[in-house]
Amino acid sequence: MPLPQSIHTVIRRLNDAGFEAYVVGGAVRSWLLGTDIHDYDITTSALPQEVKQVFQGYRTVNTGIRHGTVTVLDHGNPVEVTTYRTETAYTDHRHPDSVAFCRSLREDCARRDFTMNALCYHPEEGIRDFYGGVSDLENHVIRAVGDPNIRFEEDALRILRGVRFAAQLGFQIEAETRAALLEKKDTLSYVSQERITAEFSKTIAAPYAGAVLEEYRSLFVLLIPELQAYSDAQWRERCAVISRCPEDVCLRMAVLLSGLDDLSCSDRILRRMKFSNRDRSTILNYLETKDMPVDSRIDMRRVMNRLTVPVSSFLDFRCAEDPSLDRSAPESLAESIQKDGDCYTLKQLKAGKTFRKPVFAENVSQCP
Repeated sequence: MPLPQSIHTVIRRLNDAGFEAYVVGGAVRSWLLGTDIHDYDITTSALPQEVKQVFQGYRTVNTGIRHGTVTVLDHGNPVEVTTYRTETAYTDHRHPDSVAFCRSLREDCARRDFTMNALCYHPEEGIRDFYGGVSDLENHVIRAVGDPNIRFEEDALRILRGVRFAAQLGFQIEAETRAALLEKKDTLSYVSQERITAEFSKTIAAPYAGAVLEEYRSLFVLLIPELQAYSDAQWRERCAVISRCPEDVCLRMAVLLSGLDDLSCSDRILRRMKFSNRDRSTILNYLETKDMPVDSRIDMRRVMNRLTVPVSSFLDFRCAEDPSLDRSAPESLAESIQKDGDCYTLKQLKAGKTFRKPVFAENVSQCP
């Protein structure tokens, strides 16, 4: 596994001081899947104060020292180092009431959510896999570590993480894990709306979002009760359209809501889910222009007057909704309107632009 020099340095210094240290979690998973690695986390047998002693002379930050995390800055590169730990009950279904540091890598891995996230790596030892994570990756399976009911009871956000991984990777959630996930879905009421929306946004923008939305409809209806208005056939259609869309949060959210006739209903949903003002405006713009005709130059000028999104994105949306639509015709009209300098906004009028001259303009001077 290729490791940045800063990661090598931190592991080596901890090992030289007599402590265990491994890369853990998402970086190992991504490496085995051949996908991009975005960050590296290190887990160690060293206690937080021991980590700080090992890195005397380095700048360290008590990122989450209560939970065992110290950030070491190696030539300006931040490396998060977390002590092995076990956790007590999760009264709020999100955070452990307390943590206890330990010296066992296996015990530390036992508290993690899914087997593919409980994998560890050492440059000399290779992969450490206590719970079958490598096999599950090979078989494209998402499986909870230990008892899935306990894992989801501890932290309800893991429910959304599970379906998000399924949507991103195209993996199946193992049967017992799936059953526990659905059984515990009501505990999502303990999760903040911001965290729910963040996970939901990653899910709906993922490559396999359509299939996951269709399979886990009851979960997504719990998040957005207004979606109950769709019949089974309408829900399948929404999922199919999402599968045809580019992987864009705003575009796909517009598709999901476009079967709800009331634009104000969509606005309420977006506000309740705490989408940013910018994203909410973009989604609503797709919805308010979704039925406008695009057959003539006048039609396209009217559409372009209303659009706040690029014409290409608008056409992505329309073609996903209607695969029979010939994209080239409205695209050509829009290019021609822009090339010829047609005026289609008040801003252009204020700037002194005019509509294209009519074809008979050259004869106007001959009129009596």
